[in-house]
Amino acid sequence: MRKLGYVLALGCLLAGANGAFAGLAPVGDPIEIGSWAQAFNETGVGQFDAMVLQIVSGGPFEAPAFRDLATGWTTTDNATQTAAWASGPDSGNMTFNIWFQGGSSSPLTFNFWALHDGKVLEGAQAYWNGGGWAITPLAGAAPAADPIPEPLTMASAFLAIAGLGGYIRRRTSRAAA
Repeated sequence: MRKLGYVLALGCLLAGANGAFAGLAPVGDPIEIGSWAQAFNETGVGQFDAMVLQIVSGGPFEAPAFRDLATGWTTTDNATQTAAWASGPDSGNMTFNIWFQGGSSSPLTFNFWALHDGKVLEGAQAYWNGGGWAITPLAGAAPAADPIPEPLTMASAFLAIAGLGGYIRRRTSRAAA
């Protein structure tokens, strides 16, 4: 009976330790070529199909912030280079680079989220002190992507405005005659 208790306790410890090694982790040394970059690996949180970055202090990112993503992944940066979004097919393990403006001697902090179908799987805050990374868990929702108008929406809006302009012009020319 005591043996069964030990086996169950060991099983619970191993199951709990499984998630302790998951998440965002730096890989190797920073790459410095004018601006600088750091390779990161995201793994152990299950399948994810999107990642989000947001500068908290320091920075900004160098566009595109996400580079060397897996095949089929695309990236978008906001105009001020303080946030970036990447999305693609489901992945459970990906190594990628994040690029920053300036030199690697300046401290910076950014938030990172891994998502699947819009649900946050992991949030982390990464702090660079100029010589090394400290990554801590982060609670909270990821910021929404900047809205980008679809071409069809833009064309519809143009046609609606042009039609309204033509209608007003006809009504004004008839009233003047």
